[in-house]
Amino acid sequence: HGTTVNVVVNYNGDAPFRVVATLEGQPIPEESGGADIQYDVDGKSFFMVGSSRMYRVVELPGYDGLELRLSSNSDQFRVFAFTFGSYAQGP
Repeated sequence: HGTTVNVVVNYNGDAPFRVVATLEGQPIPEESGGADIQYDVDGKSFFMVGSSRMYRVVELPGYDGLELRLSSNSDQFRVFAFTFGSYAQGP
């Protein structure tokens, strides 16, 4: 539960890889996507990992409890930590 979700991803690869992100099994709505979320032509929400750092994934307008799922077909995908924001009126 919160208003924002960030994920710290460890990167040891030679090439960037894609992580698909969904909320409640659907692409993250554009108004709720964090600064690192991109959208492909099919509307899927994802972020590209090319370095070890924190990725901004979700920025909701208000406090909510939704299921976030992250998936990648890269064997380099390693989550180091999640951070959650709980701001009274969004980020």
